[in-house]
Parts: sequence; structure tokens; C-alpha cells
Amino acid sequence: MKRYRLVAIIAILLVVFALPRVFFVPYVTNQLEQEIARNLQAREVKVQLETTWGWDLLFGRLPKLQFIASGAVIDGLQIARVELEGREIRFDPRLLLQEQELVYTAPFPVQGEIVVTENSLNELLWESVDPDRLLRFSVVPEGLDLGGTIQFWNLQWTVTLRGDLEVQHGTALRYVFKDLALSDTKLPPILLDVLSENYELVLDFGAFPYPVELEDVFLTEQEILITFGGQI
Repeated sequence: MKRYRLVAIIAILLVVFALPRVFFVPYVTNQLEQEIARNLQAREVKVQLETTWGWDLLFGRLPKLQFIASGAVIDGLQIARVELEGREIRFDPRLLLQEQELVYTAPFPVQGEIVVTENSLNELLWESVDPDRLLRFSVVPEGLDLGGTIQFWNLQWTVTLRGDLEVQHGTALRYVFKDLALSDTKLPPILLDVLSENYELVLDFGAFPYPVELEDVFLTEQEILITFGGQI
């Protein structure tokens, strides 16, 4: 009898010990997914919490948080994917339970990346600076090409501009011309000036709902990978 009683006590203790993992961790995960989806206007959000049985959450501490948001929108730009990782997060558990609001009580470091597709970049180009869709971007590892046919001096000019994206003011990317290729034609210098003035494109991530700084840009086939860091 004593043995069965001991087993029952151990079983009850294990159940009690596991309660935060079973109930509180899914609750916090769900609240974060809803908040991130709302902030990023994302189609889908997956949050992963790293916690010891969930007890640290009851005391307002989260050792590690990771999320992946798909189909997000930042300042009108369609974002294929946003990934973010934060560590040693402190928050108010009382407000989370009573008000369903996650309030951070101390800054914490984050790292992450943003992926933009070639199609999304072209949609922004056509919407903001080229409504006639005369030019389009091609994203390749060697650079960002802007090509197409435009009319100048009553002539049709087929141009391909090789450029790159440069970080500006920590929160924006600016398209900068680097080189020019033109099919069997010499380009008038004034036309290059016109293209530079009228087809300037800036991707502003200042509207990102978290205060981060862009760090680097990597170009692959039809995709742009942007890394960032900072504190929330």
C-alpha cells in the first residue's frame, strides 16, 4: 500500500510540475503568433519557445524565442519570409494573463533575416516609380539588374543597368547603379542621369514593427536576403 501511495504522489507531482508546459507554453505561443501576425500583416506565423518546462514563463522570463513569418507586408513591400531570434526576454506575466498583452520589461538582443523575392521587388517598382512597367528587376548573385525598353528623344532605347542594394541610415536599402550594358548602341550620358533620377528605388524598413538595424544584403537567384540585428 505504501508503495502505491508513493507512486501516486510521484505521479501527482509530475502532473503539477508539467502543468506550465502543457497549458502556459501553448498559451504564450498562441498569443505571440497572433501579435506577430498582426504587426507584420503576415499570412502565417510559427513561434518556437525554448523554456524549461514553462516555469520560467510564470516568472516573466523566456530564455529563447524564434519565429518565422510568411507572407508579411512592410511598408507596402511583400515579404516572402521574416525570421527572428531573441534571447533572455523579460516580460510581465500578470499582464499577459489578465490583459492578453505581452509587455516587455527589459530590452533584449535580436538577430534575424528578411527574404524578398524578385516578383515582389518588381511589383513595388511598378507601383511606386514605373506604372507603365517599362523596366523590370532581375535578381542574380552578381548584382541587381534593371532592364527594359524606354523612349527618349523619340527613340526606343533598350537598356540593362547593373546595380546593387546598399544599406542607408540603418533602416533602408537604396538601389545604386554600378554598370551599364546597352545592345549595340551608345547611351547618351543625359539618359543615364534621367534613369538615375526617375527610377531611384528605396526599400524603407523603418516601418518594421521592431526597432532593428539592417546589417547586410545577399543576392541569390530571384531572391534578396537581408540580415538585421538590434534590441527590442
